[in-house]
Amino acid sequence: MTVRVLLSSLIGTSVEFYDFYIYATAASLIFGPLFFPASVSSLELIGAYASFGIAFIARPLGGAVFGHFGDRVGRKTTLMASLLMMGISTAAIGLLPTYAVVGWLAPLLLCMLRFGQGLALGGEWTGAVLLALENAPPGWKARFAMFAPLGAPIGFVLANGLFLCLTLALSPEQFVDWGWRVPFLASAPLVGMGLWVRFNLVETPEFQEAMAEAQPANVPLVEVLRDHMGAVVAGVFGVVACFSLYYTVTAFALGYGTSTLGYSRPTFLMVELGAIGFMAVAIILACWLSDRMEPERVLIYGCFGTIVSGIALSPMLGSGSLFVIFLFLAFSLFSMGFVNGPLGAWLPGLFPARVRYTGTSIAFNIGGIIGGAFSPVAAQALADYSGLVAVGFYLAITGGMSWVAFDASARRRTLGALAQSEKRYRSIFEQSHVSLGEVELAELYQRIEKLRNDRVDISALLVSDPGFGNECSQLIRFVDVNEATVPLLGCASRHDVLGSIDRFLPPSNDLAVSIVTAMSNQVHNLEIETKLLRHDGREVIVVFYIAFPDDAAAYDRVACAMIDVTQREQAKEALIVAQAELARASRVATVGAISASIAHEVNQPIGAVVMFAQACVRWLQTSPPDLAAATKAAERAVEHSVRASQIIQRTRERLKGGGKRPEILDLGELVLDVVGLLERETTSGATTVRIDFARSGSVVADKVELQQVVANLITNGLHAMKDVPDASREITLQIHGDDSEFLKLSVRDRGTGVDEANITKLFTPFFTTKGDGMGMGLAICKTIVEAHGGSLSARNHGEGGAIFEIVLPIATSGDPAAASEIVHVHAQ
Repeated sequence: MTVRVLLSSLIGTSVEFYDFYIYATAASLIFGPLFFPASVSSLELIGAYASFGIAFIARPLGGAVFGHFGDRVGRKTTLMASLLMMGISTAAIGLLPTYAVVGWLAPLLLCMLRFGQGLALGGEWTGAVLLALENAPPGWKARFAMFAPLGAPIGFVLANGLFLCLTLALSPEQFVDWGWRVPFLASAPLVGMGLWVRFNLVETPEFQEAMAEAQPANVPLVEVLRDHMGAVVAGVFGVVACFSLYYTVTAFALGYGTSTLGYSRPTFLMVELGAIGFMAVAIILACWLSDRMEPERVLIYGCFGTIVSGIALSPMLGSGSLFVIFLFLAFSLFSMGFVNGPLGAWLPGLFPARVRYTGTSIAFNIGGIIGGAFSPVAAQALADYSGLVAVGFYLAITGGMSWVAFDASARRRTLGALAQSEKRYRSIFEQSHVSLGEVELAELYQRIEKLRNDRVDISALLVSDPGFGNECSQLIRFVDVNEATVPLLGCASRHDVLGSIDRFLPPSNDLAVSIVTAMSNQVHNLEIETKLLRHDGREVIVVFYIAFPDDAAAYDRVACAMIDVTQREQAKEALIVAQAELARASRVATVGAISASIAHEVNQPIGAVVMFAQACVRWLQTSPPDLAAATKAAERAVEHSVRASQIIQRTRERLKGGGKRPEILDLGELVLDVVGLLERETTSGATTVRIDFARSGSVVADKVELQQVVANLITNGLHAMKDVPDASREITLQIHGDDSEFLKLSVRDRGTGVDEANITKLFTPFFTTKGDGMGMGLAICKTIVEAHGGSLSARNHGEGGAIFEIVLPIATSGDPAAASEIVHVHAQ
């Protein structure tokens, strides 16, 4: 659809301008003697040029009519109507009788049809521009809109090229008799092609949005003249140079070259056709630049070129040299591209979408009257009576008029953007819930600058002379604040806030000092957390932010903001207290956990000590006393006492931050030691212990801690089988490994197993499945194993019971540091 839109804009305007230009060419070459015969050829030319100007009078009317429907009905329908009217008027001119046949009726009909051409073109250019412009993506508006201005050189080439072919192919008599009619009649198929291209178009998005937002204006022209008169005036004078330059260097130059300089029609047409290419190139270049800067700037470059063309017109056009004339035409038409191409992006932008068609058409076509309607006539008259210098002066004046219009438009756009920015700023300033203000720092800035010029160390002065800081605080004055600032500072109204800021500074406040330091160091902004004293005497904590301007003149109103963070700071203080309380509670919980750990770990050896001591007493009380058995029981009690002492010692070392005592241990021997220590428990529980050391090896570990882990797992297995028949009670201890890096020790019982829902909770502190359990044993075991670089896992066995599996790294070099590696276990 985008390609079709651009083609529609280009082809439609090309056809329209072809129709328009063939009249301009015919007026310069043939219409004088055919429709306005006179005794002097220059008078015939002036009559032909006068009829040419009638279209410019009609163009504003056409702009008003087509603009009315374009803003109310839509762009597409209006464009098709304007193209159809142009085609009918142009083809009818090709059928007109001449003055020699019907007398005065011939020029009258010619002027009427020319008026119809003007009506049609009055709505065509604007519609084609809006069709492309309002479909353009962001950043491409000028390049999309350029397709309408590009129709001008294309139409010129088609019109003058066809006249050139006819003048070369036909004799002068044939050309005068019927040849001139061919370009006018050829308009009919071209118009048909243009209508076909535009038939399937849809309305532009901007027009649809404008219609959705509000009803179209009842009479768009009235709204334009009432609400946008300034834009109309700027647009009118902005397009003057475009029309003046173009018709002076095409229509006037063609007539002057053939009638005054005596060049043949084909020769001068070829010169103009060669030069028109520079206009097409310039349109593309100018529109590309317009998308990267303001269109007004590019248009001003074109105005400068127009003035230069006016200065060069007399010496170059009057030189008589075709080469010099070609250079003049090429430069002038190149300048024309700059003063014409960006118009499509600039002129519609002066009006809102709801009346854009009407406003653009009126401005463009009234400017066409001033700059183009009588340019050939005026230029020819000036050349006849005052010479080419007067023509050049006239051209330069029109360039200056447009320059002023573009400059005024640029200033108006800048002022409008500034006004909009100020409006948005005031809206944010007034409605924001954040405290905003403006402070006057001009006097303080001047004082600081004087000290800096005198090479005074301002930072040192602030430290040595506290009175200087107080004086500076009095030079910082609130000149405006929003409503949010009033309650922040505890005032009744804005007026109470205005004035020196030192009224809100508590003793020994560093805000003024910080502002002075920042200004003396020429930083761009300052953010500081400080305390302010409210009007009621209560202190508030605020984050104060101020942005310093680059322009010294702007220090009379410097924006600042204040955010009340009093509650946040109070929350911080409360959080600190809460964190201290939490730390205390954590220490209490840690002590509790350690106490539970000691109670759990020491419970086994102390129980064994009691049991063996009681056995020793019984052996001694027998008659006669069994001293050997008593001695053995006493020795076992001593062993378990030592073990309890070692557990307590390890716990103390951990609390004091002491390290472990890793050593290289044979895992099989350690397991056998633990089995020997638990012989009493296994025997009393009628439990068989099976040893299966398929592979043995050494590990790096703390002997006492690892013994505790194995003992705990065996004891848990004994407890798990208390309800199992004696014949089925069995603990299986296996040492095996799948690779050369790890050893696996598994402890399997024949009990009821572990509920699957509890498997993942087994190693959680204080979780237990025993009615009298503490829930610390397995958690401590897992911690010990992982501290040795290993892992501890649990699962149910397929044939019943549970398996606890310890995986530890094999000691390969005797380096105890190897025990710090972490090993991840995959249960088999």
